[in-house]
Amino acid sequence: MTLEIIPSKSSCGAEIRGINLKAQLSAEDSLAIYHAWLKYLVIYFRGQNLGENEHLRFTKYFGTPGDYMRPDNLKTNRMKKRHPAVMFISNIRENGEPIGALPDGEMMFHTDTAYDHHLHKATTLYSLEVPEKGGETIFSNQYAVYEALPGNLKSLLKGRDAYTAYEFGTTVKTKPKYDHKEKQSAMHPVFRLHEETGRMAVFVNELMTEEIEGLDKAQNIEILKKIFDLQRKPQFCYEHRWEVGDLIIWDNRCSLHARRDFPSDQRRLMRRITVQGNRPVYKGE
Repeated sequence: MTLEIIPSKSSCGAEIRGINLKAQLSAEDSLAIYHAWLKYLVIYFRGQNLGENEHLRFTKYFGTPGDYMRPDNLKTNRMKKRHPAVMFISNIRENGEPIGALPDGEMMFHTDTAYDHHLHKATTLYSLEVPEKGGETIFSNQYAVYEALPGNLKSLLKGRDAYTAYEFGTTVKTKPKYDHKEKQSAMHPVFRLHEETGRMAVFVNELMTEEIEGLDKAQNIEILKKIFDLQRKPQFCYEHRWEVGDLIIWDNRCSLHARRDFPSDQRRLMRRITVQGNRPVYKGE
């Protein structure tokens, strides 16, 4: 079959057809898929039938799979027995124990593993079970958000870092600061230079970014709210409605993602594998 790339009508996202990911990709197809990912930020494949090994093999076309970074003391026995790169996102419970993480409800816009200094550059997510309604994933294009920022705000934030923190399992932040003993944190640039495309992207998010260095409390509240409101605008987003057998890979360096709520009595099971990345950098003009 011939590889076909179908861009969404949104700010990011493209479907790729004509490929069976259960088979090993040719050098030509893997390169075309990689370039499409850099161009569209989010690419997806429908109707795939992937076991864990096939999923891992696909991930390796984008780099080295990254370990699931949840601390061992927060992992269940079931989680510890899986491949170290594999994370299940699920609301399914067996014998009273969750089989995965982040089980229920909506999730705010965020960047995966942004609480670490060397966060992962990409995330792959494969759908095994999906609810009848809800649970959609929304992606926000941070190149476009950067371009939409007013010049005075770009000048004010140029070269600044932001404090990023996270408490594992949180999907909606309900307090100003994370304060649990298990929280993890890192400093990252407010604007990130993408090392492969050379484009600048906004690199803060409402689930994990707590403050921008060098600004007072009032400025932080006002400016971060402006950015977060912009990131949610529909013109910068692609919303994916899941079907069983979908595989998505997105670029954590220039996109955010969020999850819509879904009925708690409907099963949702996703397999996630990430790709190792570098420490984010900002390069001034």
